[in-house]
This record gives sequence, C-alpha cells and structure tokens, in this order.
Amino acid sequence: MRAKGFKRARARVRRSVSALEEASLDALAETVDAVHRAGRQNIQAMVRRRSGRLSRFYRKSISRARKLGRVGYLTRRARREAFYARFVHDGTRRLQARPFHDQAVAQEDAPHLRRMGRAVRKALRS
Repeated sequence: MRAKGFKRARARVRRSVSALEEASLDALAETVDAVHRAGRQNIQAMVRRRSGRLSRFYRKSISRARKLGRVGYLTRRARREAFYARFVHDGTRRLQARPFHDQAVAQEDAPHLRRMGRAVRKALRS
C-alpha cells in the first residue's frame, strides 16, 4: 500500500509558514504602533516641563526583513538630543522616576500576546 497526499501536505505547510510570517509581522507592526502611541501619551501625562524633545525624538522603526520592531530613541542624534530622557525615565537621586516607556510596553504586553495568537490561528487556517 502506498501513502498519498504528501505533495499537497508540503504545499500547505509552505503556505502556512509564509502566512504565519506575514501575519506575525502585521501583529508586530500593530504592537509597535501601540507602544509608540502609549509612550508619547505617557510623556505628555508624566512630564510637566516640556521642551518637546522627548516626544520629538521618541520614534518607532519596523524592519520586515529582519522581523524587528523598535520603539524609543533609536538614532545617535536622538540619544544625544534627548540625553536627559534616561534621567526622566529612570529618575535620579533627586528626581522621581517617570517610566513612560516601561509602562507603555507593560500596557501592550497582553494585547501583543493576543495579536500573536491570532496570527498563528490565521496562518493555520490558510
């Protein structure tokens, strides 16, 4: 007796892998957008004296080729211009910490897991 259906099964697995990659990248982009938005809102809510540098240089980046999403002070210029952001975020001996970025990431942790779960379910259906 001969087994059948291997070609069809391999083709379905290949489609599932590419569908999972695409769906997970979309979910990652949603998460990066949400963290960036929440971080900027936190900056506005937590910081009293505003020059605009914290918000202006707080950026997001998504690399689909590397499957990487980043939020924060990404460039050398941004880190230089908003050098004091780490002191605002982490606090100092005299300044209370205002963790605008950490709170944004923590706020999006559960929604990110749901998005990734949806991506897996979507890929398995295709």
